[in-house]
Amino acid sequence: MSPLFRQKHKPDYYQHFTVLDIGSEFVKVLILTRQGSDAMVLGVAKEPQAPASIENGAIIELDRVIEAANRALETAEDMAGVIPGLATVGLAGELVKGFSSSVAYPRERPDSRVKESELRNMLQLVQRRALHEAEHLLELERAYGNLEARLIQSNITRVRIDGYPVANPIGYEGRHMDLTVFNTFAPVMQVGAVETVAKDLDLDLVSMVSQPYAVARACAGDDAWEEGGIFIDMGGATTNVALLREGAVEGTRMFNLGGQALTRRIAGEFGLSVQDAEARKLRHSEGVLSPAERQRISRLLTGDVEVMLQGLHLSLVELARDELLPANLYISGGASLLPEMGRELLKPAWREGLSFIREPDVRRLGPADVRNVTDATGLLQSPQDVTPLSLANHFLHQGSEQDELMNSVMEGAVKGLRL
Repeated sequence: MSPLFRQKHKPDYYQHFTVLDIGSEFVKVLILTRQGSDAMVLGVAKEPQAPASIENGAIIELDRVIEAANRALETAEDMAGVIPGLATVGLAGELVKGFSSSVAYPRERPDSRVKESELRNMLQLVQRRALHEAEHLLELERAYGNLEARLIQSNITRVRIDGYPVANPIGYEGRHMDLTVFNTFAPVMQVGAVETVAKDLDLDLVSMVSQPYAVARACAGDDAWEEGGIFIDMGGATTNVALLREGAVEGTRMFNLGGQALTRRIAGEFGLSVQDAEARKLRHSEGVLSPAERQRISRLLTGDVEVMLQGLHLSLVELARDELLPANLYISGGASLLPEMGRELLKPAWREGLSFIREPDVRRLGPADVRNVTDATGLLQSPQDVTPLSLANHFLHQGSEQDELMNSVMEGAVKGLRL
């Protein structure tokens, strides 16, 4: 644990914050300082996880994860020269369920202004629907045993009065109000483990957020907001998918297959250690191997990439809900650098049975695509850095005055719900 004690009464306690990205291969830590509505990265660190300490996005070896996170935290704090207390953590894994719930509400008195109590009642209706859907999704995961869900994130993503979008409906008049809320549920055990890590690191955990949700919100440009987009983050053990459609994140899905499987394939084929196989995979992504070796690895990985895309297909079938999917595909994470990934994504075979608004195109995301966050260290240059930077973006956005008001109403709506 960092030797200096964090004190909330210090003036800079709320000026700086920590991003903790607990991945299956590495723990990544960013130390940032606020600059108005933006933030700048002052410190960066990455520590390898002990083998089998993370499984399916969930913490299995708590002590080992805490040790790795502590080393990363101290290194990043030393680089930054500050020790924040506030922190945000991203959650991933097959059992983290994110989806949108909507309700259309005909108002009895259209000439009266919307009050906070009216909005709260509407939110309670939306959240009851979300709870029932979460219970149904967890019921489908019988292989994991009986799971108890906890609501970790709830965001109002879209409000319309008589068809017109508004940021905050309180004070408006109208006949019809439509409301969409994005909720993320995670197993109680997984959430509790993350909270224990934060407590042992002496961090004030402000929020937990679905990683694909954070990536989609942070990296969506004008095209994605207008036309929709599919965000695919290919991590070490999991691939995270978020669907942005009609100006809001509709849902997220995660499946247990990522870059580690490709690394193990190379290790087995060439008789290498996992570390040497990972290095060779990176050199293949950079195009610096010999032509013969590059061709051999490409043949080897193509089959595994096709399997990953089958997982993507299943996730999109769930997210599409029999509606047209947006054609903008945005990829990030280490596996996105593989030439086979971009090539196979452009082939029609993997998307058979899915309907897109037009022929899909693919764009790889990088750190520069994350809005409102800059890097003063010069160390964040890879698609692998998109997720922790997106978590920083999420931390910034939850602090606006408008969010404070809407979150206050949301908290009143969900209070008393048994999640």
